[in-house]
Amino acid sequence: MLAYQAGQERAFNLLYQRYRQPIFSYLMRNIGQQHQAEEVYQNVWLTLIKQRVKYQPIASFRSYIFCIAHSRLLDFYRQQGKLSANDELDENEDFPACASYQPDVHLEQTRLMSQLQACLAQLPEAQRAVLVLKLESELSLVQIAQQLNIAFEALKSRFRYAQAKLQRCLGGDEA
Repeated sequence: MLAYQAGQERAFNLLYQRYRQPIFSYLMRNIGQQHQAEEVYQNVWLTLIKQRVKYQPIASFRSYIFCIAHSRLLDFYRQQGKLSANDELDENEDFPACASYQPDVHLEQTRLMSQLQACLAQLPEAQRAVLVLKLESELSLVQIAQQLNIAFEALKSRFRYAQAKLQRCLGGDEA
């Protein structure tokens, strides 16, 4: 998600491919009618696109996207009259990304995110692309090398250099 947030449109495609089926299945199980589930499904992805600049990695991306799906599902239920606007639901129980807002935690995470984004911006594009793909897509280095059409050893080297530079920039010990 961080790569998509930084403007890499290809990262959105990877997220979409990875989460399209689990999100749609979740909505189908809860709604039961395909055309209605498809409508809510589209709203989930539209919400993600609209919120891309506000994204903060408080929890895993999976939790974040399911939180959006759950919120859009509740909106759907309200539109259908199955819930009133005042119904209290514990949305946070199953979705850590929906947890209540904690300003001090949010402030620290915002600071760390700014630092991470600044450090990522300092990396050469080839190294940044490899590092972000590895972290965001959860693909193996072999799969990334195939996807980027570069030799595995070259990719491995880029990844190691990117890790080391990022670690130095963030103030960690170089391993």
